[in-house]
Amino acid sequence: MPRLFFASARDLPTTERPGAIERSLRGEHLTLRREDLDARTIVETHKHDDERIGMVTRGSIAMVIAGEQRILTEGDTFIVPAGAAHGIRVLEHGAQVIEASRAERPYPPSPPDSHPPDAARGGRAT
Repeated sequence: MPRLFFASARDLPTTERPGAIERSLRGEHLTLRREDLDARTIVETHKHDDERIGMVTRGSIAMVIAGEQRILTEGDTFIVPAGAAHGIRVLEHGAQVIEASRAERPYPPSPPDSHPPDAARGGRAT
């Protein structure tokens, strides 16, 4: 059972990429991510071995899942099936996306240096 029951976003581990800042909360079986995306950021098409579910909490994005594109705005949700190709293009203003998936790393988390970079794990979360 996780020892941390509550956390402020400012206390969560942060990963920065061009146009994106990701904050992750990892439990024993689930990972919850908050991605703050700059305007016009493109998240290239990629796949994951597990299902992802998410919600746009600010701004708007164009999202493609398995060849189907939709414009998502605040409050819209999405499901990315395991193995489905998907990508994002942020529209005129920045956006924020909350996403959940099964835990990618063992609990409790190890020091960041002990994990391969995101590219080695199949790309960034989206």
